[in-house]
Amino acid sequence: MYHSYVMGTDDSIYSLCEDGFIIEKEWNNYKVSFENDKASIWENYISSHLQVGYWNEYITDGGVVVFLFHLDDGIKRYEVYFYENDEVLHLCEHLCECKFESIYSMLKSNHFYSAFI
Repeated sequence: MYHSYVMGTDDSIYSLCEDGFIIEKEWNNYKVSFENDKASIWENYISSHLQVGYWNEYITDGGVVVFLFHLDDGIKRYEVYFYENDEVLHLCEHLCECKFESIYSMLKSNHFYSAFI
């Protein structure tokens, strides 16, 4: 299973349940899990719902983290191995105006992701 924690989307996310996604609402956010063959469905959905200046990530079974950033020039996709990618870390820090020790520590601090990394 792949896992994503989603902020800033609306209840239209529940339409993905028809495709086998497991979605649990948590406050105004969503915990989403899906099979690996559903990754393209997820990326299409989240890419069309991300506001400019925001990103989403999902964790794969193999420990790869896929980041989707909605920047001024469109969606940029990154696959991060071993939680190391200076460009992705810089983008995260820039977009949320804070400093992270690493991608690993950023994800580990999220209670949902901490169960998967």
